[in-house]
Amino acid sequence: KKLIQLYSVFPDADSGDVVVQPYNSLLSMKRLTNHADSVIVLDNAALSKICQDRLHIQVASFAQTNQLVSTVMSASTQT
Repeated sequence: KKLIQLYSVFPDADSGDVVVQPYNSLLSMKRLTNHADSVIVLDNAALSKICQDRLHIQVASFAQTNQLVSTVMSASTQT
């Protein structure tokens, strides 16, 4: 049997432009946990803070944030 591992990025509640973003994230968790063996949740606000504090990027682009997420994903799936 293969392990199904999912990654989900939760929105930043303070800077979201869509009011229902937190509700969508919360409601999707049940389906994610029902269909996967492991769900890794990443916080968008924490990703932004890591970009600022560790990578010294004041305003990270989507490409830079995605690069950080892909680094986390590849590090957690190495055998």
